[in-house]
Amino acid sequence: MKSLRRLDITGCDFFVTVVTFNRREILLKGTDIFWNSWPEKRPFAWAILPDHFHAMLNVGESSLSDIIHSFKIRYSRKFRDLYGPGRVWQNRFWDHAIRDQKDFNRHVDYIHINPVKHGLVKSPRYYQESSFNRYFESRHYDINWRGQDTSEIKGTFGE
Repeated sequence: MKSLRRLDITGCDFFVTVVTFNRREILLKGTDIFWNSWPEKRPFAWAILPDHFHAMLNVGESSLSDIIHSFKIRYSRKFRDLYGPGRVWQNRFWDHAIRDQKDFNRHVDYIHINPVKHGLVKSPRYYQESSFNRYFESRHYDINWRGQDTSEIKGTFGE
């Protein structure tokens, strides 16, 4: 197997996509497990879907690989304690180092529109397991944001 090399940029914001093993729809069983499994670095934008999640986080002085590895191990242990044995996560994860404000905005928009894209809700305002309402309240989005059209958000997001 080839060795995957990741960027290791101190203080960088990263977009990540992490998928469950065989796309099992287990992540909404208890989102408290999700939040209690993060090491010191927690996402500042997120959408937790049944079989994957998207998040933005700043790595600070840490390695992104170490943060995600620690999260996956903690989550898996807690999940198996509650729901029994079995694999929880696919190997690896998708990541993207944020380059500038436009790139940042595009990835945050993608995170927030993702529940709509997957048919879980008609508007991101109605999806509780994302940071959309927090961003809306802080005026990142105005009332006219038309988040229903995913075609306007171009790029690869690890799905």
